[in-house]
Amino acid sequence: MSALKPIQRDYMESKTTTFNIDTLIQIVKKGGKVKTGVNVYSKSGALLLDKDVLIDHEKPLLVIQQSGLIDIPFDSGATGGIWDESGTPIQFKAGKTEENQGPNLQISKELESRVKKISELKKEASKKYQKAKENIHQVISDIRKTGGQFDYETVEATVTDLVGFITLNDNAFSFLTKEILSYDEYLYHHSINVCTIGTAILKKFNEQFGSETKRISRNKMFQISIGLFLHDVGKVLIPDHILNKPGRLTSEEFALVKTHSYEKGIMILDKNAIHSTAIRDIVKYHHGAIQPDESNCYPGVISPEDQPIYLKICKLADIYDAMTSKRCYKDAFNPVGVVTEIVRKYAQKDRMLRSLLHSFIKAIGIYPAGSIVQLKNGQLGYVLDSEGPLVVPFADAQRIPFNAALPPIDMADESVQSSDLAIDGTKPLLSPIDTYHLLPEHLKSVSPE
Repeated sequence: MSALKPIQRDYMESKTTTFNIDTLIQIVKKGGKVKTGVNVYSKSGALLLDKDVLIDHEKPLLVIQQSGLIDIPFDSGATGGIWDESGTPIQFKAGKTEENQGPNLQISKELESRVKKISELKKEASKKYQKAKENIHQVISDIRKTGGQFDYETVEATVTDLVGFITLNDNAFSFLTKEILSYDEYLYHHSINVCTIGTAILKKFNEQFGSETKRISRNKMFQISIGLFLHDVGKVLIPDHILNKPGRLTSEEFALVKTHSYEKGIMILDKNAIHSTAIRDIVKYHHGAIQPDESNCYPGVISPEDQPIYLKICKLADIYDAMTSKRCYKDAFNPVGVVTEIVRKYAQKDRMLRSLLHSFIKAIGIYPAGSIVQLKNGQLGYVLDSEGPLVVPFADAQRIPFNAALPPIDMADESVQSSDLAIDGTKPLLSPIDTYHLLPEHLKSVSPE
């Protein structure tokens, strides 16, 4: 490393400023160095850090943090400084000492490019989702009016649009699934979500295990995606007061709900002359058992070992979306816990099911792009990419935004996983809408309007 040069500042040299300790810890963990240039004392007056000590390890900063200090003072002269891992001084914005300042890092071209791509994908996905919602709304309305008939070409066009988007953009499906907050619109959103989630799993499985199993043809994949979109179509003929009942269903009510698959769903397909084996299987058997001795499954016609891959994919997608969606009778579960629970329940001796679960995790990711997470050190982070995931911290533990464009953290890095920069899996994901006012401008462009 080259000799450290004093940091350059554009504010008056007679002032002392403060910097958030969480930010400094992150910089040091990335290989940077810190020298305060001013003695740091505890609230009781004890010396915690000498002004001339060059910090190249996070331990001294953690000790200061544990003492209760949120910000660390820096002198405004020529002795203090902060340097990145290459020894380059990090410049700071001018400001009052009371302000929470962070390093004014330049956004890398790679980060800027990824943010721009996500922004473009989100806008495109939003349009496609809205169109898909309008189409499924029309399909459901037609079924209710006619007792079962609908325009099948509308469904084909909708699924073609969704599948094309997912096929061209590997992780883009995360923007095509929406949090379900309205009970009345559950069926609309659930149809789109299961189609996009299931298609993403199917695509990943075909890529990863297509050489070991018989690769699924493009036409067959399309038929499966249509089946995923229509899997719950029979529920249109179940009374809303039963589907949205807050309390426990009676045995008679549950028996009626079960008919949405093997009776009402199939009847709707028959009325529309839909004879595709994949579509009919998914509509009829998506609540079947995918492993031996699985309870509350129906109808029990196909044994788990004889089930086609697409039925197991539909069930995984259905369970995941149902558990992570808010319903009239329950709150949404944390996606981290949901993925863990699904894997724990189904990771048995069945090799094919294990392969599907692997594809499920690779496709879904635990943290979708655009979600807001909490790190173990209390910071808030924006998930830039579900692969990793790649997270950009944007606010400290007190939810005070950083005046900085901090570099993204790859959560797949083993050194990060064992540090307080890791995602706190015990904390629920935060709504981007609720935290929108905290986001810096370069991340607002990829967040909800």
